Amino acid sequence: MDSAQPHPLIDQLIPLQREADFDELFLRLTAEQSSNTRFLLKMELNRRGADCRRVIDMRSEWPQACRVFEFAGITHFMPDEAVAQFQSHCYLYRDRYTLGVYEAMQAWQRQAGNRALSPHQPAPGQLRQLDVNLITFASYVGRSQDRMHFSSPLELQLGNGERISAKSSDLSTGGIRISVPYLPRFEAGDQVLVHFHGLDKEAPHPCLGQGIGYRILGQESRDDRYWLRLVREGENAPFDAHLAHFIENNKGRYRVSVDHLLSAAIIKGYEQFFLPRMSGLPLFFSKGEPGEAPRLEVVLKSENNLHLLEYWRDEKNQPTLAGLFPPARLRKLLPDSDTCRETLIYSFTHAVRSHLYFFSASAEELAESGLHALFFQVAAKRPSFRVYKFSLEACALAEADISSLPTREQPLSQDTLLRARLDRLGYVGLLQEIPSETIREEYLTQPQVQHDANALQRFGHDLGPAPFEVETLHYVQLRREARYLHKTAIALRLGEQAWVGWTRDISAHGMQIELEAPFPGNKGDLVTVALPKLQPLTKHLDLQTLPYRLVNFNQSRTVLHLCIEGEPERHTGRHFFSLLIESNRSKLKTAEGLRRYRGLARALRNIYSHHVFSTPVYINKGKNSIRPATLAQAPRPRALARLLQACADAPRQANLYPLLQGDLLRQLLLEPLRTLAREDLPREAEIYVSWQRLANGAPQFHSVAAASLTDMAAKRAFIEQARAKGEFYSVQLGLSRTGRPDTSFIASELDYIAKFAIHKAKRLEDELWSVVGVGELTDTTQATLLRLGLGPAKG
Repeated sequence: MDSAQPHPLIDQLIPLQREADFDELFLRLTAEQSSNTRFLLKMELNRRGADCRRVIDMRSEWPQACRVFEFAGITHFMPDEAVAQFQSHCYLYRDRYTLGVYEAMQAWQRQAGNRALSPHQPAPGQLRQLDVNLITFASYVGRSQDRMHFSSPLELQLGNGERISAKSSDLSTGGIRISVPYLPRFEAGDQVLVHFHGLDKEAPHPCLGQGIGYRILGQESRDDRYWLRLVREGENAPFDAHLAHFIENNKGRYRVSVDHLLSAAIIKGYEQFFLPRMSGLPLFFSKGEPGEAPRLEVVLKSENNLHLLEYWRDEKNQPTLAGLFPPARLRKLLPDSDTCRETLIYSFTHAVRSHLYFFSASAEELAESGLHALFFQVAAKRPSFRVYKFSLEACALAEADISSLPTREQPLSQDTLLRARLDRLGYVGLLQEIPSETIREEYLTQPQVQHDANALQRFGHDLGPAPFEVETLHYVQLRREARYLHKTAIALRLGEQAWVGWTRDISAHGMQIELEAPFPGNKGDLVTVALPKLQPLTKHLDLQTLPYRLVNFNQSRTVLHLCIEGEPERHTGRHFFSLLIESNRSKLKTAEGLRRYRGLARALRNIYSHHVFSTPVYINKGKNSIRPATLAQAPRPRALARLLQACADAPRQANLYPLLQGDLLRQLLLEPLRTLAREDLPREAEIYVSWQRLANGAPQFHSVAAASLTDMAAKRAFIEQARAKGEFYSVQLGLSRTGRPDTSFIASELDYIAKFAIHKAKRLEDELWSVVGVGELTDTTQATLLRLGLGPAKG
C-alpha cells in the first residue's frame, strides 16, 4: 500500500489497536473491502507498528526551545509542543515508539516549519492545541416539532403596519425562520402577522386567508443576507393542524431539518459519558413547609460516587447521610433563586463499644464557634477524617423534562405520581469529597490547644436521622456482575503485616474494601482476607485465609479493589459469597435498588444536568493524536468559567492552557489515561494556578501540580506570590477512562436523524466513539486557602 496515499481506513484503524476486540472491529470496518485490500491494510498497520530506533532532532529549527527527551532508551531533542505530540502518537501504538510515530513527527515538523518557539512563552501552536469546544448541558430542551426546509413567498406585517415581502427558510408548527431583504426595526418579543401567500397556493386552506400571529425571537445575518426567527403566538388550532398535516405529508419532498436533534443528541451523549463517572453525589432536597427547613429527599448514585454513600453507614449498616444536613445548617445554606451557595464540611467518626458516632462541621460553624484548631487536632488524626465541598441551588419542576421520558416507561397514572413527587423538590446540591489523606498533616499545623475534646459534642449527629431515597443513575454497566452493598469487618494480611477495615461492596468474584491505615503494597500483590463477623454463618467453610489479588487502589491507598485468586470453582470466598447473595437477595441492595416511581431516576438526571456544579472535560482520539477536545458547562456560570475562557480564541470555545501548560498535559492527563482501566475510580490531582496581567493587559499564567511543591512552605510561597500579583486558583482534576458510548440513551434521536440524514448520524456516532477519557474540574480554592491558614479568596 502506498504510504504517501494511505487508505482512508488506516487513520480510523490505528487508534483502535489498543482495544482488546481489535480483530472484531477490523472485520466490521472492512466488511465492504476486498480480501486484497484487507491484506494491504494489515500490512500497512504492521509496517507503521514496527519498532523504531531513529533519533528525532529538531534543534536546527528551534535551537532555543528544544529540550532533551528520553523515551524507551532513545534520546530525542524536541520542544515541549513536539513532545506532547510524540507522546500522543505513542499512545496510539500501545505506548511504543514505532515507525508510524516517527513518520507522524516528521509530518508535524514539516507543517510547523520554522516558527519561533520560546521556552518562556507559550507557542501559538501550543496555546491553540489546548483550545476545546464548549457545550452547555441541558441546552436542548424546548423544541420537539419536526422542522422542514421550505422556501415559499410570504408577507410579514409588523406592529407599526409596515409590510415586508419575505420567504420562509424553514418552518415547524411552533415557529418559522424567514429570509428578509433587510432587517427592520424591532424589539425581541414584538408581535407580527405572517401572510402565507405561497403556502396558500400550494396547500389551500381557509385558515390561511388571514395573517397568523407570531412573535420575533431574534435575527441572523451572513454575507449580506438576513433572517428573522419567529415563534407562534396565540391559539389557532385549524392552522396548527393544517401545518402539521402539510409537514407530515411532505417529508419525502422537502428536506427535514435534524440539526436541533443532532445538537441535542451530542449534548445528551456527552452528558451520559460524564454523569456516571462524576465523583460527586447529587442530592435533592424538599422545598420545605412554611416554618420548616428543607430536608434530604433523594440521592442519585453511580459506581463512581458509591463510596460517599458507603461512608455514611453506621454499625448497623443503616444510611446516615441525612444527618449531615440538620435543619439549622441547611437554613443557613439556602440560596436565593438565582444564586449558588457553597461551603466546606469536615467530618469524622468515633467508635465506642461497637457504636459508630458521626461528627461534622461547616467552615462557617468552625469559624463562629472558635473550635477550628481543636476540631482539626482531633479529626485529622483519624482515618475517618473527610473533607467535602457542598454546593446548593434552587431547582424547578420544568427542568425534569418529564415530556421527554419514554412513553413506555410512563403510563398516565405513573406520570401524574411522578410529577407530584418531583414537585416536592426545591433544591439540588452536590457533595464532593476533597482528597485529604495525602495532605493530612497540613490540617495539623494549627497551634495545639488544650480544650476538652467534649466541646466537639455540639457537632455530633443525632441518632436515627431521617430516611431518604436512593435512585441509581441509568447508564451502561461495564462490570461483568452486579455488586452488592454490604459492610462487614475484615482483616487483610500481606506477608507478616496485617490491616483491619471493612467491606464496601461484595460480589462472587471480588470485593471493595476500606482500611483504617494506608496499604503499602502494589497492584498484583497476593493477599489473604479474613471475615470474622461472617464466619459464624458457616461451619463448613473457612473464612480466615481467603486468597485475593489486589487489582487497584485509590490515591491514599485506603480503598482497595480485590478479585479472587486461583480457580473460581475451588475458591472458598466465591462459593461463600455466591451462597450469601443468593440467600439474601431481598435484603442486599444492588446497584439498581428499588424504585417507587418509574422514571424518577431519569427525571433527577435531567434536573441535575441543569445544575452540574463541576466542569467536565473530554479527551478524544483523533486521526493521529489524543487530546482534550470538548469542555462542558452548566447553563449558569461556575467559578472556573473565567479561568477556562481567558485564553479562548472564539466565543464557543474554552482553553485549558491556564491549567495544563508545559508538561502538565502529559503528566496529569495523557500518561495517567494510559494506565487507567474503565472500571477504575477517578485518578485525582490538584493544580495550583497563578493568574497575572502584564503591563499590556495580556494574561499570564503559571500552573504547577500541587504534589510537586514538596512542603507547606513552598505551597504558601506560591499562593502568596500569586495573590500579591493577581489571582490564585486551586483546581482538583479527576480523570476517568471511558468505555463504549451509551448510544442506547440517544437511540430515538439517532434513529430519527439516520432516517433523514444518515451521514449526520454516522458523524455523531464517530464523535462519541472517539471519546477515550473524561476529566472533572472542581474549584477547590477556598479549601486550599483555609487548610493552609491563608484566609478566604476575595469575592
